[in-house]
Amino acid sequence: MPYLYSTPFFILIFLFMLCPFVLNIGISFTNYSMNGRKLQFVGIKNYTDVLSNPGTWSAIRLTVVFIIGCVCLTMLLGMFYAIVMTFRIKGSILIKAFILMPWIIPESVTAYVWKWLFSSDTGMIYYILRETGLIADGTSFFFDGVLAMAMVIMANVWRTAPFVAVMTYAKLSAVPDSYIEAAKMDGANALQTFRYIKLPWIGPILSRCMMLLFVWSFNSFSIIYILTNGGPAGATTTLPYLIRQAGFQNFNFAQATALSVIALVIILVCFAAVKAGAAILKMSRKEAVS
Repeated sequence: MPYLYSTPFFILIFLFMLCPFVLNIGISFTNYSMNGRKLQFVGIKNYTDVLSNPGTWSAIRLTVVFIIGCVCLTMLLGMFYAIVMTFRIKGSILIKAFILMPWIIPESVTAYVWKWLFSSDTGMIYYILRETGLIADGTSFFFDGVLAMAMVIMANVWRTAPFVAVMTYAKLSAVPDSYIEAAKMDGANALQTFRYIKLPWIGPILSRCMMLLFVWSFNSFSIIYILTNGGPAGATTTLPYLIRQAGFQNFNFAQATALSVIALVIILVCFAAVKAGAAILKMSRKEAVS
């Protein structure tokens, strides 16, 4: 009976996960496209063409920059939000609502809001920055490569930081009072209590948040597409956006699937490296203790 009850679930996984996954890998070894060519097996030609293209390596480099910026800033901002949410002050419920609001808003809406706020024509924040002299007249946040990448990173951080805040706040709320009282009796101040008691307590949840943020940032597409459309001059063309260009602009689905397989390999290698590093660190700690 347990296998019978689980059958619909396994059928759905097979149809909507395993079949597309295998089909995607199979297409990457063909010349499948929308130009009417006869479907043929081409071996690893798509992979060699993709890896010999400088645009692919530029997209991988920009993806790394985007991921590092998003993960680091999101973790810092999320932890700050979580600490603020632990304050027992008047209006704390309203503060929590404002902190969680970006996570509720859809990703596409977030992108359009940021595009409107920083537009050189009608942007409210752009107007304030220009009038206060913080930016020069004629500065454009979306026609300068560095500023455009900063915009997409900041927009993504603003949206995902509340997730880290909620997870960290839930873990901080579960810190045993006896630990805090013991630290106070030993003369620890608030900073020492956070460093030696609370930070190790929330460590496991922070590592899981970083893992999720890595995957989400790697696959992020909507914010980049709406804010900068991969520009200017490819300055924000990350690997997911490059896959979209190959598949739905150039209609070369074979190269698009090859790029998606490469993206999967990069993710698996990164996770394997993190797991190996964690295992080595754990073994070194055990040897140090012994």
